[in-house]
Amino acid sequence: MGIQKKQLNSTMPLIREEMRIPEVANLKGLISLISQPIEENESFHLDLVIASLVRIHPSVKPKDATRMIPAFEQARLIMKDQVEGVGDLDVLLASFLIDYAGVLFQEYEGCTPEFYEFYVNNLQVDSGIKSKKAQQSYRDYKPYWELAKRITKQIREKNTLPLLSTPTHRPAWIDPVVLVLRLQEYQNAKAKPDNLDFQIALSRVALDRTKDALRLADKELTGEYRELLLFLFDPKARPKGRFTQQALWMTAGLVKSPETVYEEFAGFPYSAVNRAYLTGDIPCDVFVFEKPFGKVDRILQLLPPSDKNVQIQRRFGGYALYVTYRPCSRIPLLVETFWKMSLREKDWKRILLLSPNAPQVLLALLVRDRVRDAYWNDTELSQLNLVTLDTLRELDFRWGKMAKTYLAICLLSVNKTVRTNAAELWAEFVKKGKMDSFAVGQILGEIQSHEWSPIQRFAGLVTEDMMNISPRHNHELELLLLSFLSGLPETPVKDLKRLLEAFTEVLAVNQSKVMDASLLSLLRKWGENSKLQEIIEKIL
Repeated sequence: MGIQKKQLNSTMPLIREEMRIPEVANLKGLISLISQPIEENESFHLDLVIASLVRIHPSVKPKDATRMIPAFEQARLIMKDQVEGVGDLDVLLASFLIDYAGVLFQEYEGCTPEFYEFYVNNLQVDSGIKSKKAQQSYRDYKPYWELAKRITKQIREKNTLPLLSTPTHRPAWIDPVVLVLRLQEYQNAKAKPDNLDFQIALSRVALDRTKDALRLADKELTGEYRELLLFLFDPKARPKGRFTQQALWMTAGLVKSPETVYEEFAGFPYSAVNRAYLTGDIPCDVFVFEKPFGKVDRILQLLPPSDKNVQIQRRFGGYALYVTYRPCSRIPLLVETFWKMSLREKDWKRILLLSPNAPQVLLALLVRDRVRDAYWNDTELSQLNLVTLDTLRELDFRWGKMAKTYLAICLLSVNKTVRTNAAELWAEFVKKGKMDSFAVGQILGEIQSHEWSPIQRFAGLVTEDMMNISPRHNHELELLLLSFLSGLPETPVKDLKRLLEAFTEVLAVNQSKVMDASLLSLLRKWGENSKLQEIIEKIL
C-alpha cells in the first residue's frame, strides 16, 4: 500500500492519557513484569523493571521470592544462551535479576525451601553482572551499566527514592510535572540525584507543553535544581546561578536548543569540545576510491572535525575511516557515552530512546559505522534502519542536519522497504509542518553529485510513494526536487533523465514553472545533451 493511501497523524501532545505507561502498582504486577517472555518486552521494559524493584523491594517477603522463580529461571536460561531473540540489554537485565535473587537469598537466609533449592542448584554457578557475558553488555551500553550499579546499591539499602529517568509515556517520554515531583522527593529527603540518571531524565522529558511543570518547579523546588528546570522548561529563559552540576546544565542546554551556544557555559570543559560531537551535526561526503582495472568505489562517510578529544585514523588512502572519541571530563555527558555504543538491532530502539529529545549523535554513529556502500544489501543494516525510522516517527525533536542527512541516505537505500519507510517519515513530518524539504533536497544533491546511489531508486520513490499525498506534500516535494537538482553538477549524472521525468510530473501536478535562476542555468546546460533535450524542453 502506498503512502498516499495511509492516514497520517497530525501533531498531538506528547503527554496524553492513551500513551501513558501503566505503573507497576504492587508485587503481583512486578512479578508479572519480570516474568513475561522476551518477545513481549516493550522498549521501556528494562527501565520499568529496575524502577519497580527499587520501589517495591522493601515489601518483598520470603514467600514472594518463591513466586519469582520463573523469572529467575528465564534469566538463567538467557545467560546460558538458551533463549532466542535476545539482545545485550536483555542479557544485562538477566544478570541484574540473578544478582537480585542473590540479594533475596542473603536477606532471608535462604527464604523458603523451594527458593533455597533453586538458588543453590541453579544460580550460584552464575555470577550475574560479574560474568564475562554480562560485562561485555555493560561495556557496550555504559548508561545502563551505571544505572544497574546504582539500583543494586539502592535495593540493598532499601532506598526507595525513584529513578528520575523512568519513562511515563510511550515510547520513552517523561511527564515534566512528574519529573518535578520526583526531584521534590529527593529535595525532601536531602538526597542528591545520580548524575547520569538525571541526564537521561533531562533527555527524555517532554518539552512541548511545560507551563504546569514550570509553575510547580517555581513553587516547590529550591536551589540549583529549581534554576535548572526553570531554564529547561521556559523557552525564553537563560541559565542562571551557581553551576555546580555542569554536566546537567550542559545536557539541559543541548536538549533545549542544540544549536544555541550558551555563553554562560563557556567555562565548562564540555564547551572546549568541537560542538559537532555533542549535537551530531557532522557533515558527510562521498569518497571516490579508484580501484584497479578502471573500477571505482564510492564510499559515504562522515567528515569528523579535528579535536583534541578525538583520534581519527584513515586507512587505505582514506577508504576506511576510524574515529575514537574520548570524554573531556571525569563526569561525561550522556551524549559522549553514545560514541562507544554498539549497533545491534535487538537493542537499538532502547538505545535511541535513552535520548528521544536529542538522538542525532546516535544517528551520526549509525552513519559512521554502517552506512558506506550504496550497493551492499546488508540485512542487519536494513533492520537497523527500519528500527531507526520507526522510532523517529514516534519522536518530536529538532531536526538538525544529521537527521536530515540520515533521512536522505535512507531515501537512497538499496532496500526498497527502507526507502518506502523513509518516504513515509518524510510525509508524516511534512503534515506536521516540521520537515525542511528544501534542506533534505540539498543533501540529496550533495550526495548524488558523486553518483553514490543509482538515481532511479529515488526517482521511482517520488512517483510511486511521495507524490499526490496532498497539495501540501506536492509543494514540499517540488521544493525538495528543486534543491536536489540544483546541487547536481553541470555534467549530467547517470540516469538524470529519470529524475527530471519525475520532476516534470510534480511540476505538472502543482501547475508550476521553474523560476530559480541557478536551476534554469543548469537545465539549459543539461539540454545540450541530446538524450536530455526533450525532457528539458518540457520543463522549460
